[in-house]
Amino acid sequence: MIRPVHAVALLIALSAFAAPASAQDARDDRYFMLRDPFRPQRRLLTTPRDLEPRQPSIPAEPPVIGGVVFNSAANADRVRLNPAREYVLVLGDTLADQLAQGLADAFATERPEVAVIKRTRESSGIVRADFYDWVEQGPPMVAAEKATAVIVMLGMNDRQGLRDETGLHPPRSDRWRELYAKRLEDFLTKLKDSKVPVYIVGLPSMRLPQLAADMPYLNEIFRERAQKVGVTYVDIWDGFVNEKGDFIVMGPALDGQLRRLRLPDGVHFSRFGGRKAAHFVERDLLRLFASRAGSPALPLDTPDPGPGPRPVAGPVISLSVPSAQTGALAGGGPRTVPMDSTAARTLVEGLPAEIVPGRADDFRVPQPSAAAPAPAPGQAATVPAGVAR
Repeated sequence: MIRPVHAVALLIALSAFAAPASAQDARDDRYFMLRDPFRPQRRLLTTPRDLEPRQPSIPAEPPVIGGVVFNSAANADRVRLNPAREYVLVLGDTLADQLAQGLADAFATERPEVAVIKRTRESSGIVRADFYDWVEQGPPMVAAEKATAVIVMLGMNDRQGLRDETGLHPPRSDRWRELYAKRLEDFLTKLKDSKVPVYIVGLPSMRLPQLAADMPYLNEIFRERAQKVGVTYVDIWDGFVNEKGDFIVMGPALDGQLRRLRLPDGVHFSRFGGRKAAHFVERDLLRLFASRAGSPALPLDTPDPGPGPRPVAGPVISLSVPSAQTGALAGGGPRTVPMDSTAARTLVEGLPAEIVPGRADDFRVPQPSAAAPAPAPGQAATVPAGVAR
């Protein structure tokens, strides 16, 4: 006789083994602790991630040997183990900030005696003197930072109206250009009065079409004012465009590899782009350092004028009249070169060459007999009667 307590326990045991039994019938091995090692295991669950194609991993860019950019000459003297002999002061906006880092990267191993000092101001330029007046603030920095060379990179934020006593003038108008060029000239003149070599760096191409169209316009003003004041203009445009002159994000870096040169905003430089921009300035700075070391270099008081204007035409050379300047070569004397009679007859006297019967260039019809004598020099050949001349 089964007691009620035993019956309840039996029902609980049967209900506990019902689920495993059904699972075994479905051949689900997850309920077994021991598995056959020779039986391939099955994945019972497929996730959406398993159906996605695997993307190739993008290799990380190699690390850049970084140089240190100092915010002041006093900080550089305090931190550096060896005292600096050259202090390169970089003035400008955020592009100048990245340019300073590129110069520090360049001089980290090649010129450890150079300290790069940056005094940049975000969103600054020549137009908004009420925000930051570079004409008044820039020149005192040259003496305070013990600068031996000054690099200026401005203009990215100057695409806005200029105001004078007559009102507000839109960008690229005649009055705007006049006011802007005057402010830039005053700024460069005050920097040059510090008796320190000054370099103004041109702007690169930008991604937005309107920005890209305005950059050459500003660079033209930079070049004109630099030439008038007597400072050096550094052009970096070709380093950031393709062969068609269009803006590029990726391009050849200084290590010879294809690198990202610009940030996603299409304005600022990447680390490799800042290093490439600094390469154009570095060449002029190395010439400056070499001239101070006693090596021959171009004068630094005036910018390199470059090649002179190309002549419209060269000297006139006659092709028929012999040159009046004649004479023997060094080591040679007068000598007589014999000339062949056939060559003399053709080239000097202007007579046709003698006809040789039977040769490939004898086109006489009919052919004279071999016994017929050849015509004398200067005498026409005899044509038989009845043959058209």
